[in-house]
Amino acid sequence: MKALLKVLLGLALGLVIAEFAFRMRDEGAFPHLNFYKPDDALGVRLEPNATMKLRVANNAVTTVTTNSKGYRGAEWPAPSGNDVLVLGDSQTFGLGVNDDETFAAVLGKELGAPALNLGVPTWGPLEYTAALEEQLRDRKPKSVVFVLNLANDLFEGDRPNTKRHKVWDGWAVRAETAPTSVTNFPMRRWFMSQSHLVFGVRKLMYTKDNVDEGFASEGTFKDVVAASPSMHAEAADEPTRKFYEARKELDSQLAALTNRLEDHLGKRIIDDEEWQTEIVSKAEAQGERTDDIFEEEGEGGRSVNTTALQLLAASLDVPKNEAWLKQLANDKGDDKLKSLIEQRKKLRQKLLATKLEANAVHEVPLDRLLAKVKRSCDAAGARLIVVLLPLDVMTSADEWKKYDAKPVDLTPTIELRAGAANRIRALGAEAFDPTEVLSKAAPGAFLDKDLHLSVKGHATVGKALAEVLKGPPPPPVAQLPPGRSWPPDEDESVVAPEVTLKGSSAAKCSTRMARDWLIVQCKTDDDSPGLTGMHLTSGGHGDAFYVAETSTLTLPLLEGDSVRATFYWDKESRELQLDWPKGAPKPTMLFTEPQKIVGEKLATNAQEARGSGMCDPGFLVSGATKRCAKACSADNKCAEGSHCEPWPSGEFCATP
Repeated sequence: MKALLKVLLGLALGLVIAEFAFRMRDEGAFPHLNFYKPDDALGVRLEPNATMKLRVANNAVTTVTTNSKGYRGAEWPAPSGNDVLVLGDSQTFGLGVNDDETFAAVLGKELGAPALNLGVPTWGPLEYTAALEEQLRDRKPKSVVFVLNLANDLFEGDRPNTKRHKVWDGWAVRAETAPTSVTNFPMRRWFMSQSHLVFGVRKLMYTKDNVDEGFASEGTFKDVVAASPSMHAEAADEPTRKFYEARKELDSQLAALTNRLEDHLGKRIIDDEEWQTEIVSKAEAQGERTDDIFEEEGEGGRSVNTTALQLLAASLDVPKNEAWLKQLANDKGDDKLKSLIEQRKKLRQKLLATKLEANAVHEVPLDRLLAKVKRSCDAAGARLIVVLLPLDVMTSADEWKKYDAKPVDLTPTIELRAGAANRIRALGAEAFDPTEVLSKAAPGAFLDKDLHLSVKGHATVGKALAEVLKGPPPPPVAQLPPGRSWPPDEDESVVAPEVTLKGSSAAKCSTRMARDWLIVQCKTDDDSPGLTGMHLTSGGHGDAFYVAETSTLTLPLLEGDSVRATFYWDKESRELQLDWPKGAPKPTMLFTEPQKIVGEKLATNAQEARGSGMCDPGFLVSGATKRCAKACSADNKCAEGSHCEPWPSGEFCATP
């Protein structure tokens, strides 16, 4: 017994020494949070009044604490009416930085007001919304900052965390890797989550030999571009039901074609041998590992490589990126890709032609969720800012170096972000994309070997957000009056049906009607010189616009309208006359006989256009208000004396 006791004491002492040695080696830090607790509604929450040391990848050790409510940092002050609620996931929480270094903390210091960090790793938009509703019952914040982390939030718009994560001994693991049962023993939780020796031994037991690049629960590009269930909602009347059935069938055809395009593209766009895998299958495959506590991605989810490919795939669904795709096909001499692009374009045109309602839109999962958030903020009198936080490799190609990966051209993701920002603004909220400021802060805006923001990155985002909140909110996006719809985009304009306009053939112009919008486009060729200008003298509801490059006038035409516009060629002019009397089934439309131009001066710049109704090439003109507008630059800057105005189809610089 004495000998056995000595052996046991020796083993105990050895384990204590080993534990101390491992703790010293790790500097008392773990690579992931170890104080999660399960939550039936949100999947996980953080334990209140918890503290630990954390080291993300090979970065500096930081200290993480939670308050009595289970959120990051110190105790919250009593509601003041000046609070800012900051909602998000691990980026907002601030994995890799200390409590007072998160962008929420920086924002609070800059504003001199409480900025409450409601970020929780593993959460997604559904959980942010639930947490916001919970806090709005107790507080009346001045502002709400809703942070969409592009690394995963676009994929999780309708994927609840209860189906994505489980809690295992204080760690958060993917639902696919969570055990169905565990063996309980005294002090199990401490050994499994607090012992550095046990953690080290368990880490040695798991390797990356059979690790896939992602899990089904993490979603794919389809979750970013798919229509929401509202597109095929129950309809009361037979025509509407048939419309939705036809649209659903076309949606299915388009989805199948898009899959073929992405599959093919995945094999052609990536030159790195390790990435020679189809984009879709990389994230749809089930994970084979039994535990993901020990993987580097942790709360950040799947690898940056896979996430970047998924975002690229989603971006290629944006019509504005068609030119980028075509250029890629030409550069690679890829006839199959060219064929797929053309097939998709034709199918999209067919889909657009099935529109039933004047304002029918193809929703994505986040649309309805953000609309709900906006309504809640409005009811509480809070200003809403939605942040589109980019993936690190979106801000600088140099970020690829830390992953030892070959850079991938993510240029198409610019349109993905721009489209998301426009949809947010169309909901009446503010959109803030910190990509530019983070690019200027490079290098060092993100952690090494990891996608999370560094101290420098958090400071950059916090200060930029403070500048936004210090300024006045932008004017609200114009709300459409009854019977009106947004202007048609290029794709819809092409497939819009032709209508009869007397004299248009003689003027070598075509006329199409897209919903309540008339599109008049005049040809330019060697035998027929193009228009030199257009002057809208009456009608148009202040929303008509003329694009000089394509010699196209687009204007709303409603029952009761009377429109007059003069089209100018080199030596002659014709007046466009549109009249739609109240009660008439359709308008009368005609071009008058040509009149010779004698000494008439046409406007040559935006200043003159406010008086004449014409603009420089590249400008749009609003006839009633005599405003000229031009598409905003990539950084949303306009020339002095004009400002950027959001529209669902894009943003334009408009003169006063």
